[in-house]
Amino acid sequence: MNQLADLLRNFLQDELLYRLALVAITIFLAFLISILLGFLAKKIIRPFVASTETEYDDKLLEVSGSGLYRIAFIGGIFIALDFFDRGIRSESKLLSKPLIEIYPFLSTVLIILDAILFIIFIYIIINILFKVVTISVEWYAEKVNAKDDRNLSGSLFPLLQKVAKILLFALGVVVILAKFNVDISAFVVSLGVGSLAIALAAQDTISNMISGFIIMIDRPFRIGDRIRYADNQVGDVMEIGIRSTKIQDFDNNISIIPNNEIVKSRLVNITYPTTLTRVVVEVGVAYGSDINKVKQIMLSATENDPDLSSQKPSDVFFINFGDSSLDFRLIAFTDHYSNAWGMQCRLREKIYELFYKERIEIPFPQRVIHYEDKK
Repeated sequence: MNQLADLLRNFLQDELLYRLALVAITIFLAFLISILLGFLAKKIIRPFVASTETEYDDKLLEVSGSGLYRIAFIGGIFIALDFFDRGIRSESKLLSKPLIEIYPFLSTVLIILDAILFIIFIYIIINILFKVVTISVEWYAEKVNAKDDRNLSGSLFPLLQKVAKILLFALGVVVILAKFNVDISAFVVSLGVGSLAIALAAQDTISNMISGFIIMIDRPFRIGDRIRYADNQVGDVMEIGIRSTKIQDFDNNISIIPNNEIVKSRLVNITYPTTLTRVVVEVGVAYGSDINKVKQIMLSATENDPDLSSQKPSDVFFINFGDSSLDFRLIAFTDHYSNAWGMQCRLREKIYELFYKERIEIPFPQRVIHYEDKK
């Protein structure tokens, strides 16, 4: 190797040109090595990864492979500049003194090139990390959506990607500033004071943002769920935002509720853990009616209903001695909560028709008043 280097130096007869030639050769070798690494990843690792069921590892290999190619090339340039720096500071057979003393500006050029390469290197690393985070979040989003049939990709995962992007960008800036020996303590103190002022001025907004993040992590409800919230209102969750949650009621109106209020209030998730919903119909019949016959008629009203669930059987209960009637409760089930209202209406109509046919009386409210005869 030394003999080849001496031959090249004697051929060029110029120390600076010789050093530049070594830099060019080193960079060219780094380029060849990076291509070789990319070829090996494509021909050896990719077929093995492609045989797996998931596409997650394929995407990771694609990102890491392209990143490895760039990192290897940048690393080769770093090594070439390091060789050049050592060479211009050492003595030469062709010169009476080192090149750095003949061309002092070379030191400044090397410092600038080193800084540019370091920034490019950090950018490549941060970009790879962000792509890995994005691929991982998207893969998990698809997995959760396929399992639970919920559109979390519209709520939590975009937020996580934004937070990851901000944190990685901040990490890159800190590393670059540390490389150039920049004291960031004053900047951090100023940032802390400014953050405190902003936090005090926007307490409600920050509280809603934190509450929104808690909702997305804890997941008491998800997009598409039907919930019962404040004052016994019922609606479908349309969007879970950072500041507020949008709920659509039965009038197709959108209620925008701050996340802070939702976290503090009591919620009932009608959809979770299953969409199976109970349908209740209560009716009163006249005193003296045949209880068993009333139960049989009410149960028969559920037969052949298109929304009746086969998961749980229907049943009728005698629940109360009312002021004017014997009170019964029919409980049936439907597989989806959206069918409950229509099924309830049909059951009432069917029960009324069967009662009318079987001469079962549904009494009006009545009171018996006794007058005392004092004569």
